[in-house]
Amino acid sequence: MRKKWKCTAAIMLAAAVFCTSVPVSAAQDAGAVEAEENTDGDSGDTNEGTIEETPSAEECDLSYRVHVQTYGWQDWKTDGETAGTNGESKRLEAIQINLENQPYEGGIEYRVHVQTHGWQDWKADGETAGTSGESKRLEAIQIRLTGEMAEHYDVYYRVHIQSYGWLPYVQNGAYAGSEGFSRRLEALELRLVEKNSQESIETGQGYLKNVLYYSGHVQNIGDIAEVQGGNILGVIGQEKRLEAFSMCLKGMEGYSEGSIEYTAHVQGDGWQDWKSDGERAGTNGEGKRIEAVKICLKGQIAELYDIYYRAHIQNFGWLDWAKNGEIAGTTAYSYRMEAMQVQLVPKGQAAPGSCAVPYLKKYSNAQLTYSGHVQGIGDVAAVSGGQTLGTVGKSKRLEAFQISLDDSGEGLPKGTVQYQAHVQDIGWQSWKNEGELAGTQNQSKRIEAIAVRLSGEISSYYDIYYRVQAEDFGWLGWAKNGEKAGTTSLSLRVEAIQVVLVGKYDDKKAFQTGQAFYDTYRYQNPSQYLQIRHVQKTLTGGDYNLSSGYMGLKVWYVQQKLGLSGRRAIMDSTTINAVKQFQKSHGLTANGVVDLATWKAMGYSESAWKNLGAYASPLKTNPASTRQDCIEAMISTAYEYLGNPYIIGASGDPNHGLDCSGLVMQALYASGIDPAPVSPIRHSQPGYEYECRNLWALPMKHVAYSERQRGDLIFYKNSSGTIIHVAIYLGNDQVIESWPDKVVVWPVKNSHRSLIAGVARPFV
Repeated sequence: MRKKWKCTAAIMLAAAVFCTSVPVSAAQDAGAVEAEENTDGDSGDTNEGTIEETPSAEECDLSYRVHVQTYGWQDWKTDGETAGTNGESKRLEAIQINLENQPYEGGIEYRVHVQTHGWQDWKADGETAGTSGESKRLEAIQIRLTGEMAEHYDVYYRVHIQSYGWLPYVQNGAYAGSEGFSRRLEALELRLVEKNSQESIETGQGYLKNVLYYSGHVQNIGDIAEVQGGNILGVIGQEKRLEAFSMCLKGMEGYSEGSIEYTAHVQGDGWQDWKSDGERAGTNGEGKRIEAVKICLKGQIAELYDIYYRAHIQNFGWLDWAKNGEIAGTTAYSYRMEAMQVQLVPKGQAAPGSCAVPYLKKYSNAQLTYSGHVQGIGDVAAVSGGQTLGTVGKSKRLEAFQISLDDSGEGLPKGTVQYQAHVQDIGWQSWKNEGELAGTQNQSKRIEAIAVRLSGEISSYYDIYYRVQAEDFGWLGWAKNGEKAGTTSLSLRVEAIQVVLVGKYDDKKAFQTGQAFYDTYRYQNPSQYLQIRHVQKTLTGGDYNLSSGYMGLKVWYVQQKLGLSGRRAIMDSTTINAVKQFQKSHGLTANGVVDLATWKAMGYSESAWKNLGAYASPLKTNPASTRQDCIEAMISTAYEYLGNPYIIGASGDPNHGLDCSGLVMQALYASGIDPAPVSPIRHSQPGYEYECRNLWALPMKHVAYSERQRGDLIFYKNSSGTIIHVAIYLGNDQVIESWPDKVVVWPVKNSHRSLIAGVARPFV
């Protein structure tokens, strides 16, 4: 029942004057109340009268105070004031709420949800709710009025919580704050409002409840226990794939309605069908990695929360947050998802972190394209990443090029590609943006070197590799990310380029192919002598027929087939007659000339037909090689033939025999010198048995025999002065040479040959 309020005579007089305008019924009610009050005997002062009033909410005092981390108890706050802190990241640890001068019977009760303790018992009328000296955060609160106060008043309250700030007002015992999110209360405000008053306070979802749970299956570990939203599912730092997971919403009764749906992108399978409410996404017992996920909420719960999630990916680590059905993870990388984290976030609140790159899709070669302009050909259509722009083996300069990157697809890291060219007579041009032309048009100027780089987000996930086909060099090594590729100061043209995007964590072995840029040879002969070209020599024309007078390896193989081993490897009359007999017996034209048909009838391959007589040793030097490097490359190659048989007119690989000229040719090829017009192919032809004479005639520096050095060529003559032999000088009066019947290391002079025609120095 209502409490009665005593008034002084002055107040009564004022009331009497006021009551002259009050209807009779009201005056009668007042008199009845007065009579009732007099019977209570609450006052001994007979000079005072009493009346009953209906007090307003302002006369009822609502006060509260909080205990704040490091600060302790704050001062008391009253209706609508903020208790706690804002922007200081301080937790509330306890609260007291008091109600005084209430016009009706009843009071106020409250309880709090405390870190690790959960919900405490209800407290009332100034009692402490929370903890003291335990450093435990308050996470949620309920406040309610009791008795007649609850019938005539509403209590409104809202809380400021970690990460989310102020939540909407709730009222009359509703939950405010959060549960299951491990978020501290930082401040709160309380309001007491009379029912049916004109004052209106908007309420909303002021309570966050973590109803999200998920579990999974991890490689070599098996099923992992269920975790609550916001926690990590999976393992980090153990290189184990997440193979399956399931999700559900718990504790929804009386809170909200709805469901959760999810799907996984699985190794070899792609995107699976959507799963929901505890169904398993992924695979079981198949050893397949999950690579990406999509998750969304359905129903009323989706109106309250956004669902955010992120993936921990092999090599990349944590990617950024996706939400509400977006993709999180990677595709086309073949990278495993190792862990995931999922979190409910109230609508309108900030994401738990960056959402910039939640999903990465690997670039395909088709998304990097480049086109150009080639000498004598003109504009060349665009090619895709990794393909060759320009020409190879046609001695044509690349004069201009442009590169484009299509980053428009979902999940592709955004960015641009920039490039520049070093041009004949101009030097390095300024950097060009994608689509712009680097180089020149209609000026017949060669590009000599290039550089390419990425900018923007893509540069965090990719390297850009590129290489050039350079005049004399052939394909140089790969450069990357703005490094120079090609040559300068050597007046050598770029003939072709290749450009490719490579993931930061992809295998780079294929791109570790040597130096990409040279501005000078480390060592070069003076211009009047044979020039060193650090380029792998390639010979063509080895598919020649064997007729009278031909020599070399192919003849040697024919003689082996015909039972003529031991003869000099020359197409002499005996060999030709044997060939005729073979051809006749095999239904071939019996002309004694070995062509491809005859060769294959002997059981030999077409590949051997073309290559046996057209071999050039692998290059062992490069533009960084010193003079001594070149000499040692020549000598070490010669040693690869040590002990092989002497075969006249032959110059093949180290699995076969060869003669003195053939040995020197292969040694020179390996050290960067092309002794053209001397070659293995010409050496096999009639009249070129003594290529040693033609080697002597090449532009090499001739020195006195007394000045001989390691790496020199020692030429021998017969008694008539004609050059008949060549050997490679090793030093200490030793040479390596092919002399009938094998490759040997001998003294520079011996009983077999001692007449020195002269000394030539390939490396001056």
